[in-house]
Amino acid sequence: MFLKKLVIAEDEDAIAHLVAATLGDAGFLCLRARDGEAALELVRTELPDLLVLDWMLPKMEGIEVCRRVKRDLVLSRVPILMLTSMSDVENRIEGLEAGADDYLSKPFDLRELNVRVKALIRHSRRERGRNSTTDLPGREAIEDQVVELIERQQAFGLLYVDVANFEAYATRHGYRRAEEVVALVGRLVVEQCRALTVEQPFVGHLGGDDFVIGSRDQGVLRQLGEALRLAFDDAVGAGEGGVGIETPPVSDGVPPAPSRPVPSRLALHVVLVEAPTGRFGSVEQLAQELVRAKAAPDGAVR
Repeated sequence: MFLKKLVIAEDEDAIAHLVAATLGDAGFLCLRARDGEAALELVRTELPDLLVLDWMLPKMEGIEVCRRVKRDLVLSRVPILMLTSMSDVENRIEGLEAGADDYLSKPFDLRELNVRVKALIRHSRRERGRNSTTDLPGREAIEDQVVELIERQQAFGLLYVDVANFEAYATRHGYRRAEEVVALVGRLVVEQCRALTVEQPFVGHLGGDDFVIGSRDQGVLRQLGEALRLAFDDAVGAGEGGVGIETPPVSDGVPPAPSRPVPSRLALHVVLVEAPTGRFGSVEQLAQELVRAKAAPDGAVR
């Protein structure tokens, strides 16, 4: 996994060094800009995960840098944490109206800086990757959760969920009907997770018909897998999210080729991936296992 990248726009060397050292120790790659123009250029070329922006900068004030970043169609995704010695309410309002995502007054506690930076990046990545069909967090948010578990050396499990016969269904019934099925699975995943009386697992939508549910309690994941299968079968049987795939009619007197059989119905395909402490050293290794899980038989434990 690549380090999360920050641009620190601060003209005072002592403060810039302190901020960079603190956030560097927390695992961030820190890039320094000594004035507003350099900050704007770094944001354009590096597209960082966050901009730590001092208000009072030479060449271009931080508030103007903030406005220009947030007006840009691409750069506007970069969250901004404003640092300033001007702590009155009017300045805070002006900074937030310019598009700043958070505000920290000098002097500040380095621990608070660290926590605010992490919270802004976490929120940004979660919202940026949220799937438009299911409104669930996407790949980046899932990756952040997994990295945290691996770094803490905690055992966990991932439930890989997709829809069997989905591609054939989409080919036959079209994009809109396929999206309805995806939305149905997303809704069922949320409903079943919220119904749990224990700590709720984290949920993510990888894209298409692929979902991941993670928890440190693998017994909960097994329970969820069974509940999801039943809920999906009931929903499809009731006509929600489209119907099963019928055998296509003969076209121009030519039946479908026997080498391309058409599945009779949709069903959930659920595989549990176990991650005891030390099994996966990186997100990349786990991602490779999820690829294999997609090809594994329904109900398999890997």
